Amino acid sequence: MESRQRYEAGSLVKKRRADGRSEWVLRYRVTLDDGRRVQRQAVVGTTEKYKTESQAQKAADQVRLTINNISPAAQVPTVGPVAQHFKDVELNDANERRSWATKQNYKEMLNLFILPRWETTRMLDVKSVAVEAWLGTLMSTKKTGKPLENGTKQRIRNIFSTLFAHAQRYEFVPIGHNPIKLVRQTGKRSRIPDILEPWETKALWVSAGERERAAISIEFGNGLRICEGFALQWRDIDFERGTALVTKGIVKGHLGKVKTEISKKLVPLHPYQLEDLAAWRAGSSYSDDDDWVFASHRSRGKKPLWPHMILRRHVQPLARKLGITKTIGWHTFRRTFASLLKANGEDVKVVQELCRHANPSTTMGLYAQAFTDDARRAQGKVVEMVHRAEIPEAAKAAGA
Repeated sequence: MESRQRYEAGSLVKKRRADGRSEWVLRYRVTLDDGRRVQRQAVVGTTEKYKTESQAQKAADQVRLTINNISPAAQVPTVGPVAQHFKDVELNDANERRSWATKQNYKEMLNLFILPRWETTRMLDVKSVAVEAWLGTLMSTKKTGKPLENGTKQRIRNIFSTLFAHAQRYEFVPIGHNPIKLVRQTGKRSRIPDILEPWETKALWVSAGERERAAISIEFGNGLRICEGFALQWRDIDFERGTALVTKGIVKGHLGKVKTEISKKLVPLHPYQLEDLAAWRAGSSYSDDDDWVFASHRSRGKKPLWPHMILRRHVQPLARKLGITKTIGWHTFRRTFASLLKANGEDVKVVQELCRHANPSTTMGLYAQAFTDDARRAQGKVVEMVHRAEIPEAAKAAGA
């Protein structure tokens, strides 16, 4: 009869070290090649890090996965330790397969949604129908009382599927076992995102203070991702040639690479934008070449401002004052930029270059890159269109 490999759970004990500190240690047995069973031990962590045995046991699950990394029949781990193994291996700082922002998003989706429901469930007991039903019950974490957006649910589904792929790779589940692939979840938006009219963009642009005006000018005139616009330094702006060099992005205070390789490039700046930037630089306390364009006073210029602070405290209140009732976020300006390019009849390859999409299908098809002269002309037309727009008298009076 074929023998079945055993799952080694080991025993968790607390030991005092020579320096007086205590640590949790997992004792377990392994089978040598000659068949002898010998005892081994692995340090789980200090009692300062894991204050209770329950916390230490969860951490010890990672050690158990390592020492039992044999055939699927020998172990049936729960979702919790596999998720932690995935974080340790795939989402650590040294792993560059994913950007910092993507790794943070994976951790948030795991911690906020997947683990609270599935942490103690065996991987082999996760069923497609149950996951599909669970996704339908998820509510927003923003205390709005509204269901979670379909796009977020779809992202959670995809991350859960990635977790099963990781489990297969390390043979925590049988190869091919991924019930999440059968889970149906649409990513269709529940509402169409708002696009600003040219006059609405102009009203915000000309009514804002110098700092906000410079930020709005870059966002609507170039469609930069907000993480890119607020990661600009003055040395990135070439006032003579009328360009900005986009090479980095900042997300939640973390400075890193831009989203895609194609995003790293020069973008054209219109003379009106250069005027706004020059006016802001003249009034800013941080105007040296190495300073951030939108430097934070709280950090004494060492870090950029948080974009959402400016949005909540200045841009959105200004929009309400001007009578603009649309939902406005920084990405609204990027969508507006792309929509105005399309409305002007620009070639798709020009839109792709200006929006710096890595996937050509994002800009409606597969095309080659456009010449910079075409891109500058197209970008200039958008800025000119907004500049010429007539602002209603009521909005003029409100912004005065």
